[in-house]
Amino acid sequence: MADSLEHLAGRLLIQCRPADAEVVLAIAKEYEAGIVLTGTSPEAAVRRLRGQGFDGPILCDADRYSGKKRAWASRGTHPAWCRRQRDLELIPLTDSGYLPPRNLIGLRTILRAAAREPQPVIAVLPLAARWFAKPAICDALTREINGFGVPVALVLEHAKDPFGAQYVLRGFLRLLANSTVRVVLLRSDVSAIGVLCHGAHAAAMGTTSALRHLYPVTARGGAPRPGVSPFVTRLLGYHRLETCTDLFAETPDMAHLWACPCPICEGAAPDWLEDADWPAEAAFCHSLHCVFALRAELARHCHTREQLLSAWHEACSHALFVHDQLAETMKRWNRPANLRSWYAVTADPLPHRTAGIPPQPGAVRRGRAGRSTPAPRAR
Repeated sequence: MADSLEHLAGRLLIQCRPADAEVVLAIAKEYEAGIVLTGTSPEAAVRRLRGQGFDGPILCDADRYSGKKRAWASRGTHPAWCRRQRDLELIPLTDSGYLPPRNLIGLRTILRAAAREPQPVIAVLPLAARWFAKPAICDALTREINGFGVPVALVLEHAKDPFGAQYVLRGFLRLLANSTVRVVLLRSDVSAIGVLCHGAHAAAMGTTSALRHLYPVTARGGAPRPGVSPFVTRLLGYHRLETCTDLFAETPDMAHLWACPCPICEGAAPDWLEDADWPAEAAFCHSLHCVFALRAELARHCHTREQLLSAWHEACSHALFVHDQLAETMKRWNRPANLRSWYAVTADPLPHRTAGIPPQPGAVRRGRAGRSTPAPRAR
């Protein structure tokens, strides 16, 4: 088998639809990323990627667990889906159904089926957020995972951002710390960098909002209205184009923070993407370049796990500071819940910085007399 579990180690993955595989190909090659193809017919896209010289890891997510017609975990998985991936010389992901809270029978159904497959295989666990509601429930989940001994790929359901709920982040990090198998995170955003810093084997960020989240199914539907949301590096988050336009227009004294050096923007603020020929495609390419560049910047001077954790914690701290500045100018501007969670739940293991980790470039706050003061350091 061409791909191996070690081939995935430490990788930031790009999760996309098969139709977008060739669009992300150059970015995946440039940053030595992996690709997660989401859909039930990935074969043609895999062959095109390999035919164009992509030798990075490819995973195939059947996505049976999302949407109004989602499958449930108790319905089991299909060995034929795993065989199709092996025929492509890939590590198979199981085509698991959705796991509601405390559904141990469904959990064991997925894990048992994965354990019976020729190894390696990765068991996909699409989990309701309430699996992390209490330490005892999280520990029971971890014991089941460890007991079957197969690697797992977690997908976390939440109406907004799962890591915006402190109990979810706390539970996920607890599972990472106590797991004896490799843990991959699928369908995430910039938090993919955070979980890699904290020991995840690999993590995937989606090219669209729908691929960065697993939304609950409600009476009014599942995912919210789709929109184009480019990543804004200084805010460590994705913001709709219309929000970016208003934000940049109302903060001219902070214009230096919004200029983007990525190959798509070439120094312009990312609100220009609204005028691109294909705004959605341009926005996700911009976002991928920015997130990979952010990860490279954080890791550049980090030689130990503690340094990496400290760099991520400080990045969250500085982004929160910029959000605080915006709240003084923009009406109803809120600090992102995921950044607040990362900053509250985790601690900087190196609060007294050493020369080995450069501080993140901070924003500038204007004092009453018009004098500039630097952004504060992380606590």
